[in-house]
Amino acid sequence: MARPVDPRQVAKLVAVQHVRRAAADSALAAARAAEAEALSAQQSAREAADSARDDWFAHLAEPGFAPDYARGLAGRLMQREGLAEEADTRHRLSADLHARRQDDWRSAEARVQLTEAQHEAARRDAARRREEKRLDALSDRVTYNWMMR
Repeated sequence: MARPVDPRQVAKLVAVQHVRRAAADSALAAARAAEAEALSAQQSAREAADSARDDWFAHLAEPGFAPDYARGLAGRLMQREGLAEEADTRHRLSADLHARRQDDWRSAEARVQLTEAQHEAARRDAARRREEKRLDALSDRVTYNWMMR
């Protein structure tokens, strides 16, 4: 017969799983905030790149062409496009991190539910063993009293 599980020990595991879930909650919230910040930075960088592109095209549409001014606009456009690509990459990485943290949180939540179910089963088993022991003692007492008549 398998050794009975002590509900007090399982309760300690439940507490550990709750702490791990709280840590996963914290990591998920931080990843969510980082993703929101990266999205905001991405949008700002895209707007700046679009503005630089509009300035470039507006200069090209003008009848005169100033090479030094055009070179400045082109440099600004290239810099803003580079910053926008970096912001896209940061957002993609933060979205990936957020997805991993969400998976970690789901795993932690599943472990909490599993250990809580195990704790409940261990409590029921312990209560059943106590009840059986009580009934055995009662049966022994009744048998003893009957035999002493």
